[in-house]
Amino acid sequence: MENSRSTDMARPPGIDGRRMEIERRAIDNRQSPFDNPPMTETQTPDAPTEIRNVVIGTAGHIDHGKSTLVQTLTGKNPTRLSEELERGMTIDLGFSNFVYQGKYRIGMIDVPGHEKFVKNMVAGASGVDIVLLVIAADDGVMPQTREHIEILTLLGIQRGVIALNKCDLVDADTLELAAEDARDAVKGTFLEAAPVVPVSALTRQGLDALWKALGEAIEATKPKDTQGAFRMPVQRVFSAKGQGAVLTGIPVSGRVRLGDSVVILPGEQKGKVRGIQAYHAAIEEARAGHSTALNLAGVDHTACQRGYTVAEPGVFSPSRHFSVRLRLLEKAPRTLKHRSEVKFHVGTSEIVATLFLLDRQAVEPGQTCDCELILEEPVVAGMGDRFILRLPSPAITLGGGQVIRGERDQLPRLDAALLQRLSAWATAAENPALRVELAIEEAGPAGIDRQRLAQATELRASALAPLIEQVLAKGAVEEFGPSRALIHRDARARAQAELVAIIDRFHQSNKAQLGPRAASVQAQMGLDGRTFASVVEAAVTAGQVEVRGELLGLPGRGGVLSADERKIVERIAWQLEESMLNPPTLKELARAAGQNEATTQNAIDYLVGSGRARVLHDGVLFSAKALEFARKGITDFLRTKGEAAAKDFKEVLPTSRKFLIPLLEYMDAQGVTRNVNGMRTLKPEA
Repeated sequence: MENSRSTDMARPPGIDGRRMEIERRAIDNRQSPFDNPPMTETQTPDAPTEIRNVVIGTAGHIDHGKSTLVQTLTGKNPTRLSEELERGMTIDLGFSNFVYQGKYRIGMIDVPGHEKFVKNMVAGASGVDIVLLVIAADDGVMPQTREHIEILTLLGIQRGVIALNKCDLVDADTLELAAEDARDAVKGTFLEAAPVVPVSALTRQGLDALWKALGEAIEATKPKDTQGAFRMPVQRVFSAKGQGAVLTGIPVSGRVRLGDSVVILPGEQKGKVRGIQAYHAAIEEARAGHSTALNLAGVDHTACQRGYTVAEPGVFSPSRHFSVRLRLLEKAPRTLKHRSEVKFHVGTSEIVATLFLLDRQAVEPGQTCDCELILEEPVVAGMGDRFILRLPSPAITLGGGQVIRGERDQLPRLDAALLQRLSAWATAAENPALRVELAIEEAGPAGIDRQRLAQATELRASALAPLIEQVLAKGAVEEFGPSRALIHRDARARAQAELVAIIDRFHQSNKAQLGPRAASVQAQMGLDGRTFASVVEAAVTAGQVEVRGELLGLPGRGGVLSADERKIVERIAWQLEESMLNPPTLKELARAAGQNEATTQNAIDYLVGSGRARVLHDGVLFSAKALEFARKGITDFLRTKGEAAAKDFKEVLPTSRKFLIPLLEYMDAQGVTRNVNGMRTLKPEA
């Protein structure tokens, strides 16, 4: 009877028997999909490319029979470490797999139950769709059972089945008490309505009922979202003989194909996907939810480790700063104060972090708040990733929640606008279209190009394109410039209003001047040159602002001179026109006009703004009359000569080299001449 049990493993309804037999013959029970599989071209006959991938993870106290139950269900022993086999308990993640109903490839992750190895349990559960909570009927709910339930709830898992294992060891009354104990333990959690199924991994009692419950959960599981850019937290790293680096894990977003380029973060190692295996089968594409092994060309496996991330290039960046939505467990052993030290578990990473509270001095058990975690080392975590916080010592779970996004720097405290923005981004984790809108709005008047938008939203380019079209169709966003930067109309309108307000304030205080210098306005607005130019251009097009040389003014405003001010302006204008192509400096003009340099500069600004003078390269000032004289002299000369070097123009332009070069460069910029290798010719239209 015992031998019969060991060779005739229970099979779920719909599992392809041929596949089970092939895999039993080909794979030792102690091997898992991540135990250095050969990267071959073999494809099992019953692994269709459109098959859905579902991950089931076990949870529960040590010695409650999780690994044995997985082996009974799948025909494979998920335990892969000799230490685990010797000690009879799971230390690291174990993996088994099978095909269910010909439509689903099920990956079963057996996670550790021993308290010391909860960090591995967090790593495994982060990719789980369905939880199989195993409780021994003869032992009941134990401390690690409760902690696993808390962690699974914090990780946002939605479905599960409760298996009352070892039911063959207890009588009916004890079994009923164990079931009631289990229901009490999961009250108020995602498992509250989960079926409780008595089962025996040893005798196979209740396996049909367990498969029925698991089957219903499998059918109800939604497909993984593949809109996001590819990202896979690394669980294992090794070198396959003759093949090179192999990195394994469960992708949490996107998809990757043979030949795709990837980057390993942190470290920025770049590689190319040479081979992909999922559950011992070579495949061409891995998607979110696959239990995946990637053979990467160009990657040094010794420079990679668990906790690193394989990702699509140009989208993700490691960070030490993450905004998060944190929920402290109601049974948390202590209040968490601002700047508390915690252990941060996300994906396959475990990092010491400092809790930086943004709107309070402490968070109490049962409370939820948006805050920042500042890590000792940079990691990659994506929007919506679930995390767990534990005490560094003793290792007790405090709470957990959801990553809002990576931040560049430490966030300010007590900033209402920031908290409102973080709340919006937290909502956008499950709404890609909202991510796009928020990223464009947050970019302000500078707008955002498509590459930076992909980084800000963590979306693949192919998924981003239709979302951009949706946003443009709403009319709140427009494209601008050759890069087709996306700009929110409200942000542009606010920038234009600020521009007009700054110029208006200047006019009110300086009625005689034509307007403030553009550079001064740009500095006050805090915009880069490209963004400022686009805002000014939009304001000019709308008739709100006029460009007056290097000045900006409002239509009908500025330039109201008193009689004395007009005399000063005219005196300086006369000095400029008299000097023609050898203009005086500011100091010389001030001395000639009998004024200080500030008054003289105001007069120059007026002349430039009214078009009677122009400042060329290096601050050289010419009157409009002198520039027209130079333009006519140059065009007449070149019509005769055809082409000329810079020194040749001294024949027609009575000036020194100090002024000649800026004049010639000005004529190039104005489209009068063309400079090719130091020889100037007239442009055809000149």
